[in-house]
Amino acid sequence: MPKKSSCDIFVSGGGLAGLMTTLSLANDSTSVVCCDSNWDFTLEPSGLLQDHRVTALFNNSLEFLESLIPVESLLSSHGKRLAEIEVVEAGEKGEIKQVSSFKSCSIGRKEFGWVLPNDKLRTILVSQALKNPNITFLPKAGVKTVLTRTNEVHILLNDGARVVSKLLVGADGKDSQVREFLKINTRKISLPQGGITFNVRHPYSLNKKSLEIYRTGGPFTIIPLPGEDNYCSNIIWMDSIKNIETFSKLSTVELAGEATKRSLGMVGNLSIISTPVKWSGNYQMANKLNCERTVLIAEAAHNLPPLGAQGLNLTISDIKLLYDCISKSEDPGDPLVLRSYTSARYFPTLLKFFGTNFLNLLSFSNIVPLRTLRKEGTGLFSRNEQLQNSLIKFGLGEELFPFKPFYKAY
Repeated sequence: MPKKSSCDIFVSGGGLAGLMTTLSLANDSTSVVCCDSNWDFTLEPSGLLQDHRVTALFNNSLEFLESLIPVESLLSSHGKRLAEIEVVEAGEKGEIKQVSSFKSCSIGRKEFGWVLPNDKLRTILVSQALKNPNITFLPKAGVKTVLTRTNEVHILLNDGARVVSKLLVGADGKDSQVREFLKINTRKISLPQGGITFNVRHPYSLNKKSLEIYRTGGPFTIIPLPGEDNYCSNIIWMDSIKNIETFSKLSTVELAGEATKRSLGMVGNLSIISTPVKWSGNYQMANKLNCERTVLIAEAAHNLPPLGAQGLNLTISDIKLLYDCISKSEDPGDPLVLRSYTSARYFPTLLKFFGTNFLNLLSFSNIVPLRTLRKEGTGLFSRNEQLQNSLIKFGLGEELFPFKPFYKAY
């Protein structure tokens, strides 16, 4: 790219969120530039970081993705149908105290959604984007400085290039440089909690069911991995920072033993088949979603605990709404467009942020009343069909009541 260039929309961040945003906003009349300091944007294996994680996408998210990529072939080749979630309350001695099952058939559907490997989803997103002549990738390039003006935003990259755009989309993660340049503060919830994730093999099949096992410190989630093999799963293990640090220093065999104990042996003895990856339990949400000629989405706007598969599904809801707002104006960075987006998106996202963190606090706490509240609440929802259906639909991101924006631009 020349030292100075222009585009209609500039996307900072080349992860799944940035790629989906780029693909959705680029069309015959809209040019999009996407940069990321960590990615090569190539289909060659050497250009992709090793990523053994998976993501669960709800059906309404997959419906949106159908407009971007060949979803059906992706699901048939690499997907795993998710039709049941079993919530298990465990005692401190490792005994099973309560089991609550939530099934997709209770709301008249074959599945809640599908589990997909992150690397397969990324590959097909890059492949589709490379076919679009209105998309320009800037590999290994990051945003160095942002200067906003009334009619345009100037993005200076760390390789010395400058791009002038009508709109800048910050999709560059929880440590967003764009958010920092805009001086947008965040609401933060920090717990002495961390997490570790890895893939395992086990002797008992989960088929189309995931398990969430709750005990003090956080949930232990077992998600069936895609493919014909029903005996491999992804583990998301949340616990105190002290415990997570201890687990991360164990040998693979020792960690597998601890994970088997924490899983209550519900799928048998676990053997680890991928490199464990850990993270800290700091969660945040931006105090606002837009500034002059700029907007924040995905983890740049909201970083939530990994409960109920909210992360990427919430991000896709961001992208869908941003697309709808931008499609109503010839200028994607029009202040009316951005205010319309923020007005419709901020409150529902804030509700998810505090709701998800409250549930995480219930799972983390060893305070008896809070643990009792979690157990009794789960049992109540599992026993009452109407409450259960409402909870499932809320978790899937479906509106239980219409939300009217505080500000309507169009």
